[in-house]
Amino acid sequence: MLNRIQRPAARVRGLTLIELMITVAILSVALSLAAPSVSLQVANHRLQRATEGIVTGLSYARAEAARRNTSVSFTLNAGGAGWAVAQVSPASTLQQRADGETAGISASSSNGSRVVVFMPNGFVDSTGTYLSQVQLSSPVANTDLRQVDIFGSGLIRLCDPNLHSVGDPRSC
Repeated sequence: MLNRIQRPAARVRGLTLIELMITVAILSVALSLAAPSVSLQVANHRLQRATEGIVTGLSYARAEAARRNTSVSFTLNAGGAGWAVAQVSPASTLQQRADGETAGISASSSNGSRVVVFMPNGFVDSTGTYLSQVQLSSPVANTDLRQVDIFGSGLIRLCDPNLHSVGDPRSC
């Protein structure tokens, strides 16, 4: 019989419990540092989406007034960022967005009015008080602010009330 030389078996190395615990601790610290940043980004995204929805609704109301050759109203819901676009006469709802689609975002009017009526020529019906400015905000700390201005000529402008740079088109 031949005598074989036996080699020691290669040692299989894996993770020890200590190494695994250190890895989990490092990951948990990293995630706890990133969590506030992620929640701020989500809040800013919701605010941007609500703002774009209101601008889209206002633009739709103005376009439908011209297309239908009749007055069309845009009504901002109380409390949230929901809205409705309706033909004035005969009364019929054309499009609406619920408050729940942009959870946590609040929209308020600068003058208390929540309705603006676009005439067939695209101008705003300025008889009486009409919705001329909408401020949007989020309850999350340090989020952006947005403002939508509606001018008598029907022009709709989106701006950031926190910017005060001269010549910056994003400033109000």
